[in-house]
Amino acid sequence: MLKILIVEDEEFLSDMYKIRFEQEGYEILVARDGLAGFELAKKEKPDLVLLDLVLPRLDGFKVLAKIRKEPDINKIKVFILSNLGQTDEVDKGLAGGADGYFVKANLTPTQLTEKVNAIFNNPAAAGKKPSQGRASDRVAAETPLPENSAKILLIEDEEAIVNMYKLRFRKSGFVIEAARNGAWGLKLAREKKYDVIILDMVMPAMNGYDALKILKADASTKDVPVIILSNSAQDKDIERAKKLGAAACLLKSSITPAKLVGVVERILKF
Repeated sequence: MLKILIVEDEEFLSDMYKIRFEQEGYEILVARDGLAGFELAKKEKPDLVLLDLVLPRLDGFKVLAKIRKEPDINKIKVFILSNLGQTDEVDKGLAGGADGYFVKANLTPTQLTEKVNAIFNNPAAAGKKPSQGRASDRVAAETPLPENSAKILLIEDEEAIVNMYKLRFRKSGFVIEAARNGAWGLKLAREKKYDVIILDMVMPAMNGYDALKILKADASTKDVPVIILSNSAQDKDIERAKKLGAAACLLKSSITPAKLVGVVERILKF
């Protein structure tokens, strides 16, 4: 099994990448800061390092330099994975010994996985049996939940995010169902009874604002708390969502699955 080390301090992103790569059959290691990433690379000798540049303790350029100077690991493939996409940063990374440079904002988790498959000349990896994951995760996914468990509707189109939230909510004792676009989410919301709806703002078929308006205008769904996940941190967007009736508006890039479960528990007064 090929081993990938992801050096990324944003827990949400590292969790999302981890789940997507594990679905493809890779073994994934995660480090939350540069120094920990370098030490884990020395210890585990992964086949590939995906390295962020803006990191606590040691930035990505320094981590790269240390890896290239370390005899035991200086041949490891290192690809920078950063939101710094200016020519100067790219040139600096490649000149420092990076094997390649990916800009996070330009790639979905699925697209990044495809890029990594190509690195290993493994285009058929998507056809492999997905990683079974940890035993505790499999138990959480398979154990029947009580009939009176709180029910969550997640309206989100990114598969990796859906899978990550499903696993985390089930571990916490929630029943969770997903819809991959706003129109389908509205259909489910009207047909079934949910305790909380989690709604992404940017989706196919119908955007989150339009979906929220309809949910709050419909007698069958108007009292269901709706949590908005947004890529915008602007006050005007948060205020707009709250005026439309959102119970909470959270920044998608910084909310982790565990924190989202905590928000739901507070809303439901668990």
